[in-house]
Amino acid sequence: MMQNIKEIISRLKFISRLKKGEKINTKYMYIQQDGICTTISRSFIYKDNRGNTINFIQETITKSFELLNLYKKTNKSICKNLLNDLEESKKGLINLKHTYIEDIKMGCDIDVLLQFIDSKLEKRLFFEKKENL
Repeated sequence: MMQNIKEIISRLKFISRLKKGEKINTKYMYIQQDGICTTISRSFIYKDNRGNTINFIQETITKSFELLNLYKKTNKSICKNLLNDLEESKKGLINLKHTYIEDIKMGCDIDVLLQFIDSKLEKRLFFEKKENL
């Protein structure tokens, strides 16, 4: 299980470091600069696409919240790091949205992920405050 935690945290950090104009190679976990070479390699060599990217991000975020629920009572340090990394991942998602600015559906998918993160984090803070009262 510890390996799974490390992988999820690593993925969140990876997402948070995305810059405008960068795309994710989800199979080999590296960043590709937007351009004709990337388009060719993603289309014909690696068979990577926007759907894979969204699935990768959704899976990472979902698993992050599952880990938060799992460790909320037993390991506050892991939870604190996960919360911080989730917050930081929003920066990379905003940059990714800019990379796919011409793709309205991709932008909407990223907006939904950002809203999901915000709502889950707000809900968590609400319940933590309630518990401390």
